[in-house]
Amino acid sequence: MTKIIPVALFFLSFFASLVSNAILRTYSKRKQILLDRPDKYRKFHKNPTPLTGGLGISIGIIFSAIFLLFFMGSTYKLEFSDQVENFNNMNQGQPYELKLDNGVKVIIKKYDNDSFTMLLPSGETLLYTISPNSEITQLPSIKINDQNNVIQLNNFGIGLIFFTLIVQLVMLFDDLKNLSAFKRLTLQSLCVLGLIIVSGVYIKSLGNLLGFGEINLGYFGIPFTVFCVVGIMNAFNMIDGLNGLCASICLICFSAIIFMMNANNIPSLFPLILPVGAICGFLMYNMGLLGEQRTVFLGDNGSNALGFMCAWILIYFSSNIENSFAPVTALWFVAIPFFDAVRVMIYRLLEGIKVFNAGREHIHHKLFDAGFSNTRIYLILMSISIIFVVIGIIFNNSFPINHYYSFYTFLIFWACYYLSTKLIKKNV
Repeated sequence: MTKIIPVALFFLSFFASLVSNAILRTYSKRKQILLDRPDKYRKFHKNPTPLTGGLGISIGIIFSAIFLLFFMGSTYKLEFSDQVENFNNMNQGQPYELKLDNGVKVIIKKYDNDSFTMLLPSGETLLYTISPNSEITQLPSIKINDQNNVIQLNNFGIGLIFFTLIVQLVMLFDDLKNLSAFKRLTLQSLCVLGLIIVSGVYIKSLGNLLGFGEINLGYFGIPFTVFCVVGIMNAFNMIDGLNGLCASICLICFSAIIFMMNANNIPSLFPLILPVGAICGFLMYNMGLLGEQRTVFLGDNGSNALGFMCAWILIYFSSNIENSFAPVTALWFVAIPFFDAVRVMIYRLLEGIKVFNAGREHIHHKLFDAGFSNTRIYLILMSISIIFVVIGIIFNNSFPINHYYSFYTFLIFWACYYLSTKLIKKNV
């Protein structure tokens, strides 16, 4: 049955997003609110277009999540501790990292009051028992029941849902009233800091990024995480200038995470499928697959919410004790918005232009001015994005400890990207 559930969840969130987007865009048109009107500088769409796509995606995710709660018949567990003091204080079923004498890191879980499981780097799971005199004995291999009907919802999961909605509400106000850059950055930073406080999750280590050993950030990781998440949010917002581009990059990112985490076989990761289906439902409208007259845009509320979710989920799965990929691998999953945002900011600083002003320096603008059609631009950038994801996964799997190979290669690709974009000329 668990093989059918991911497919069912996908189509549920897909149709929920499809229906909610249809209702919201109709309401927006009728009430003449949240409309993006064309101009002669940056916005070349023919008609005023609703900015309700992000709201439609959120409704699709929320509706599907409520259905998942009842459909799975799941027991949700709250995790409040991520520090191991001794075996008796361990929460049953919650993973903890243990570093062995030989330096190998393993994951242990309390199985019952007298035993625990150990997940080795090879993927093998061993069962150990603890005797009254504290002797540890390995038991013969047995099939361990991991309670496949249990979906763990921890502080991070609750906080992510709450603060994503807060981000969307804040940026919805920006869509309506056009907040200043300072106010946007301040409110975005407060939302990121709020999730850090609630969950205790932030970037604590960058791994062996430079080749001189693991870089531990300590408490400096808190402001660094705020900087990174706010940066990714704005990078996603900046890349949202072509139908389907921002949402599709987010879709590729989530799909890569699902692939790395093997969500198809881990029920507690089923919620990752919900945004994938909801984004696909939105893309049906955004890319004009249901007719050009039914187009809908993400709006700042949608692009920032997607960037917020992507950034945090990448941080969570690359930083927690059961991480399936290195922190540097997360960069490959969002390479296009990252490359483009950094290049545009460098250009604007050198030219004395305000960094957060709207402009036509982004990669999709440059390709459009060079004579490429919107469809070709979309296919080019999506192909490059997928290639980057594959490269990141290959480096992650080939060099699980020596992360600097991946990082230095990433820098080389960024330099190539920066230089190649300078060669794109306008087709006058």
